Amino acid sequence: MMSSPKSNSNRLSPEIKKSVAIILIGNFLEFFDLLLAVHMTITLTKVFLPEDSQFTPLLATFTFCSSFCIRPLAALFWGYIGDAIGRVPVLISTTFLMSISCILIPNIPPYAEWGITSSALFLFMRLIQGFASGGECIAADVFITETIPKPKVYFCSALVEATCSLGGLVACGIGTICITLSPENGWKIPFYIGSGIAVLGTIARKTLKETPEFLKTLQENAERKKIIDFFSEINLKNNNIFALFAMYLLPAVAFYFSLAYIPTVLAKEFNLPTNLIMMQTTIVLIITMCCEIFYGYLGLRYDPFSILKTKLYLLILVIPISIWTYIHFKSPFTLFLIQSSINFLGQGLTPATPIINKSFPIAHRYTYLLLIWAVSHSGMYLLTGFVCEAISNFVYLSIFLLACAGISLLGTHFFQSHTKLVSQKINTAVSEKIQKMDINQFAELDAQLNLNDGQHPLYDKLKRTLIKDWIKKHLP
Repeated sequence: MMSSPKSNSNRLSPEIKKSVAIILIGNFLEFFDLLLAVHMTITLTKVFLPEDSQFTPLLATFTFCSSFCIRPLAALFWGYIGDAIGRVPVLISTTFLMSISCILIPNIPPYAEWGITSSALFLFMRLIQGFASGGECIAADVFITETIPKPKVYFCSALVEATCSLGGLVACGIGTICITLSPENGWKIPFYIGSGIAVLGTIARKTLKETPEFLKTLQENAERKKIIDFFSEINLKNNNIFALFAMYLLPAVAFYFSLAYIPTVLAKEFNLPTNLIMMQTTIVLIITMCCEIFYGYLGLRYDPFSILKTKLYLLILVIPISIWTYIHFKSPFTLFLIQSSINFLGQGLTPATPIINKSFPIAHRYTYLLLIWAVSHSGMYLLTGFVCEAISNFVYLSIFLLACAGISLLGTHFFQSHTKLVSQKINTAVSEKIQKMDINQFAELDAQLNLNDGQHPLYDKLKRTLIKDWIKKHLP
């Protein structure tokens, strides 16, 4: 039986499948390297920071948030490279930088030997990791958005999020095994593994080709703009900037709350050993990865933006229940359930990411998305980290998470998709033109637009009005 034209047009070529596979594998490797330090926070704090200082908690928070704090600066750099030169150079460079940091971190002497110099070197390596990761995830998302047709793009985009979780999952799992086998120096082994696989990812990404959408824009703007001219063209009055900033608040807070704060509670209040805490985090990450793939599957059949809104509404209902459960049934298992529910409903913007990406112009798309993502995540990671240290109260922090969920939900309602923006422009143009046309001019416009009935309600209404007026004037 022959396939329909529609199914043929949506079928991915072997070259595209290969590109998607390279992107996903590279994304996994990047986040494996980045999240090693996050999941081994308790161990690395003992190695590189002083144990007896009253400022140690604040130093630990800053050290592990530093990789996120540098992202706005990285966004300016990678944004220009990605939009002016290409998406692929960013993908290659970020993986290479991550491999260098991973091989250097385990070779830094501990605080007991080098004192504050050890802390400074470790902080510098975390900054390099943050600078590299500042260009990675959005580059992968944009590449997928500009390469894969609908509706498969929603599933492939969800796989980008899933590989981020998979990277953290494998990092946590390998870290757990290594620390269990060798409590003193076992933490070094995952970093050496991460460095080796990052080098392989860098080599693989050299075979990638630029996306068709970007190449078309590059040809239309043959002259490369200077950095000042490039950034001066960015329209900060774009309403979607503020809507997307609001949507990004929750994932950043949910990530820190679930994967950094709750493990600290397990260590301090329940005295769980590091390997058991990391084992619980590993299970939570498995659940998160499966959920992201599930949302991508739903995006093939239902409106992705409606799925995103539903997730946020459910989370707003779940958080008060989590607070009540924690107060009355305080235990490691209760915290595990809360971790799982927050990650199930609050991580990422899956499967609506491609819709969000398409709403920004191609010429500056990567810069827009990267700057919004970097500023929102960095600010909220830092704020949440210091709030957690200052308050250290589960109930108050949960209310903070609830407020962020509400703000993100408002962002989804104010956001205007590319389809809606185009529809508004067409409706305005059609409204102005039709009122000045006769029936023959309208017929020409109708043929040019080639719109089906119902695609633009205002257009259909004006069309009927024009025909009625023509009938009144020309028929008895």
